[in-house]
Amino acid sequence: MSTMSSNAPGPSGRKVAIPRLQRVNQSQPFKERRRVGRACTACRSHKIKCTGDVPQCKHCETTGRECVYIMPRKDRLKTVTERSGQMVEMLKKLRRFANNEDGARIAELLEAAEDDMFETRHPPTISIPDTNEDELHRSRGISDDDMGELLERPNTESLDLVNENLHETDQARATGFVGANSEVQWLRSFLLLERGDSDAATSERGSSANTANNEQVSTVTFYLDSKSLDLEFHIDPYEFPTADVAEQLLSIYLEKVHDSFPILPRKLFQDQCRKYFEAVRSGSAPRLSAKWQAILNLVFAIGAKYSHLIRARWQADERDHLIYQARASAFAWNENTLEQHPDLPQIQVAGLLAFYHLSVGQVSRAWVVVGVALRFATALGLHVRNEDPSASGAKREVLVRVWWSLYYLERQLTIITGRPSVIVDSNCSVPLPVPFSEQQMSENINIVDTLRRSNVIAISPIARSRPFSDSRPTSGGHSDRSPPNFGLAEANSGSYFKAVVQLCVISQSILTSLYSAGTMIRSPNDLQQDIFQIGKQIDDWAASLPMNFNFQAPCNNVSTPDNTTFRQRTMLAFQFCSAKILLTRPCLNGLGKSDKEHREGSSASFLRRMAVACVEAAKMEVDLLPDQPQPRFVYEFGPWWIFVHHLMQALAVFLLALSYSPMVHQNNEVLAGYCTKIIRWLRAMEDSQAERAHQVATGCYDIVATRLSLSGPKMWIDTQIPVSGSRPDDAAQAAFSAYHRPTVAGISYSSELTTPAYSGIAGDSAPFLYAPDGSYDAQNNRNVYGGTYFDQLQ
Repeated sequence: MSTMSSNAPGPSGRKVAIPRLQRVNQSQPFKERRRVGRACTACRSHKIKCTGDVPQCKHCETTGRECVYIMPRKDRLKTVTERSGQMVEMLKKLRRFANNEDGARIAELLEAAEDDMFETRHPPTISIPDTNEDELHRSRGISDDDMGELLERPNTESLDLVNENLHETDQARATGFVGANSEVQWLRSFLLLERGDSDAATSERGSSANTANNEQVSTVTFYLDSKSLDLEFHIDPYEFPTADVAEQLLSIYLEKVHDSFPILPRKLFQDQCRKYFEAVRSGSAPRLSAKWQAILNLVFAIGAKYSHLIRARWQADERDHLIYQARASAFAWNENTLEQHPDLPQIQVAGLLAFYHLSVGQVSRAWVVVGVALRFATALGLHVRNEDPSASGAKREVLVRVWWSLYYLERQLTIITGRPSVIVDSNCSVPLPVPFSEQQMSENINIVDTLRRSNVIAISPIARSRPFSDSRPTSGGHSDRSPPNFGLAEANSGSYFKAVVQLCVISQSILTSLYSAGTMIRSPNDLQQDIFQIGKQIDDWAASLPMNFNFQAPCNNVSTPDNTTFRQRTMLAFQFCSAKILLTRPCLNGLGKSDKEHREGSSASFLRRMAVACVEAAKMEVDLLPDQPQPRFVYEFGPWWIFVHHLMQALAVFLLALSYSPMVHQNNEVLAGYCTKIIRWLRAMEDSQAERAHQVATGCYDIVATRLSLSGPKMWIDTQIPVSGSRPDDAAQAAFSAYHRPTVAGISYSSELTTPAYSGIAGDSAPFLYAPDGSYDAQNNRNVYGGTYFDQLQ
């Protein structure tokens, strides 16, 4: 017996309507589903729907969790602005009761605060290129929390983890942890892209730890940390080279290193050495303090390493730099070092030892030693402003330069190793070095003191803790990291070192914003904002350089430099390109976006533009070098102690760009040409670190060249590369006279890759390097420092 359906026709042939049951709450109006504008932190972390109830949402009330709602950025900014306004009004009232000195400082604070508040009320509208964020929100009806899901995120994978065993072998322990901002890790990522699965090779989203061909960092690194520095024979720490050799080694250090690393007072140390060398010649050498002898031997070790690079006619045994280093360690770097209370000479010993390790490719050892040096310096208060009334302005400036020398060295090692900095910038208030040469400071020390008193706020760049550096322009048109009229300053050793320090501070902003573990929890919008703002800061830094240091200035605006000025400008150009590469490297996966994504997605467009900027910065770095490899060029006028780092950093960018690019692309041959130029330079350098880098570079390039059918080694290796040892002493001058902007096999850049992401980085804006005056005598232009206060070294 079947049951009659409710839709069955009745006797009259019509369907009978069944009345709907009355619901209990049918009389109440229908309540639309409410969209929560902001979820609590617990619901956001668990990615569940938040009810938005206050003080606790339903989920937190049920689970007993603390319910926290983070205020939106605009609300937080409004609150801070209101409080700042109240403090400004209070300072205005207190200013009437302050003395002249305090009143001047209050006036500077008020001016800076008013400029900040003006920018807050009139914020820049450039966050995502060609996109109105408010219209995007309104048109799609999404909240700020949902906005992060629509933006393409720069590559920030593996910033908070280690995906290899660093304890297994001696080589792995010697290499140690290598972070995501190191070019060694970039090369490892390239190999994983090329050898991994298809998902990882197209987007770098695949977990590197899960690939079958997991490359250990120790197998990719080209640094020499696994190489022992121990000598197989006994050394006499009191043994001394001949006076002539000692003078040669000291001269190398002062001419090729000191301007970038002024950890010693040049004039005083030079005078002490001259007196000691004369005493050695006369056979009446006095007994010296252990730390002074350690400093002198480390200077000799650095000079000896350089003498082997240039194949100097007077060079000694190839192990002599190891002998000098061992003598220095016997004097002041032994088992008792960490048990003693630090003093200034001990800080200088540690700093010079770290620099030596860096120059011989021992970057892990250098990172450890410079960390100890910074601990020593912090223990003596070098990280804060010195107002000791018993110290002269000259001595305070020496302490400032000692701190910034260590800061520069540690920043380079942080970039090379990918390890976090031991310096907490927000705890530092030490002013920038004044833009005067050491000779000018000895002649105008009162002016230096006046500058210190009147520009404390303007020249203390890291006294405030910020997510990224502020690029607020001052009334002079420059960044607030530059004191007034810095762009008009004279090009000298002081202004050069100050520019180096400023870019190091900006580089730390890049590392904190884009390469720290905290980057993992930041929104894509915040990351893109930081990339744009810091990129603007780097361009402002370049624009504020003294004219003779401006590597982007037209040739008719720059006079022909001397050797020293040329060297300083070249090294600033290398540092500029490196900072640009470091900033835009996380966006390099934007090259893998399709043309459709590039046209339709504003975020994909931003990543692609930044990726192009990264490639252009690498091109600019390689374009600083002549087409024909001339190692003497770099040894004479470049950052020879980290030159391999610069080459491999650019090479890693080119290889990743080739790996991301389609199989057939018009720019592949251009990038291949740059790769082959780098490999030829590495081959010509004939240094143990460069040889190892050449092996790594050739192996990596062969992989992508085979896949993309690019020119192979037999097509581009130049068998006529001259051996650096057979070149005459004036080889660098010949390299300068033959210098021109390199081209790669006559292939022009595509219109896309010549479109700059920033105004300072276009394909046609690579610096034009000017040949120095061959008649210039470097011996007559050594900056000297008058003063006898450095009694600790005697």
